[in-house]
Amino acid sequence: MSKFIASLVCMLFSTSLLATETNGLDVRDPTTPLGHVAANASASGAQQFVLNSILISLQRKLAIINGSTLREGQTVPGAGNVKVQRISAQAVVLQQADQTWVLRLSPSIMKRH
Repeated sequence: MSKFIASLVCMLFSTSLLATETNGLDVRDPTTPLGHVAANASASGAQQFVLNSILISLQRKLAIINGSTLREGQTVPGAGNVKVQRISAQAVVLQQADQTWVLRLSPSIMKRH
């Protein structure tokens, strides 16, 4: 029981710390190597989006797309006006004008805690 309470306190502390650090700022993926530059669209000109990760807690929903950490309503860097419309546990919906993309996590990388 004490381990459960200790882990709950740690989780609440870390999420409140994240919320205070990211108010209005873009969040950097902490697993990205230093000096890493995300690749832009492919040479053919078609948009390519890679869903790297989804992070969801009671306070926030984040999606890491093409190496950039984004919230709902934010625009994907280097992709024109492509916005993150919705973030769920297994998928992210992107939208640009009348086009919509659904990016899904590979079943092999989904983890639930």
